[in-house]
Amino acid sequence: MNEALTRRTVLARLGIGVTSLAPTGIWAQATAFPSGPIKIIMPWAAGGGGDVLVRAMTSAISQRLGQPVIVDNRPGAIGTIGSLVAARSPADGHTLVYGTADSHSIAPHILKSSPYDSKKDFVAVAPIGFTPLTLIVHAAHPAKTFDQYLQMARQAKEPMTYGSWGQGSSGQITMEALKQKARIDLLHIPYNGTAPLMQAQLSNQVSSAIIPVLVADQHVKAGTVRMLAVTARERLSAFPDVPIMKEMGVEIDMGPWLGFLAPSGTPTAVVEKLNAAITASIAEPQVSEVMKKMTMVIDKMNPVDYQKFVNSEYDRWGSYIRTAKITMDI
Repeated sequence: MNEALTRRTVLARLGIGVTSLAPTGIWAQATAFPSGPIKIIMPWAAGGGGDVLVRAMTSAISQRLGQPVIVDNRPGAIGTIGSLVAARSPADGHTLVYGTADSHSIAPHILKSSPYDSKKDFVAVAPIGFTPLTLIVHAAHPAKTFDQYLQMARQAKEPMTYGSWGQGSSGQITMEALKQKARIDLLHIPYNGTAPLMQAQLSNQVSSAIIPVLVADQHVKAGTVRMLAVTARERLSAFPDVPIMKEMGVEIDMGPWLGFLAPSGTPTAVVEKLNAAITASIAEPQVSEVMKKMTMVIDKMNPVDYQKFVNSEYDRWGSYIRTAKITMDI
């Protein structure tokens, strides 16, 4: 009599136990995830742009994951203090870090002793986007266009000055990239933040300044400063007459990136679940409105593509830093 080909019999002949069909390993973890609150480590001070943005996202992320989302501010040392806390946290998806170009593409290269390896100690989860920067001059500056500015820099007997919001900032490294690509010489004057930098530009203490578009916005509209170019892939809708650097022949097509990372070893399925929740939250009206006010450019990527992007940004910023021979002690 032929044995009935029951489900159990077929599985037995194939060498597959019935229990092996149950979720196991990383898939079981993803099914159970999250089992508690999600902590987002913010390696910058409370009240800053990144902090405001992430806090605007927490409610939407929480609704999708079914658990509270908490922001834990751990500022200091170009974002490396909080990032190191995240790197040492359990790799189970319950701890994320708000990563930026400054903390994960620049700091590891610029610090004489970096506390972590951005490529080995973190896994990319989901992007937020990037912050366009703009090169500005005082309204009375003789350079009316980006081309005129470059010509003046090339013809100057002494290097023209430019200000950034800090030594080792993404603003400084962007201008170092401009110097290298446009083959000009400029003298860097660092300030402790964007507010004193803008005051220095308004009072003509520096010839030019590199600054987030958000910070320059009100002063541009007031006619006290002039935008010469922006670091973006395409012209900004808020400033359609301002060229991007790339169209002017300088291959700098984006500003500092922003996104979420997790400790290395976080299960792939958990990362994918987090990516979906974060990406959906960015589309929420209350979040997109905050991003619009901050003149941020949104980027959407799956975890695999985002990891490739983060790695490439680490290499890109690192090459500028090595060429400029910039180092810092903190």
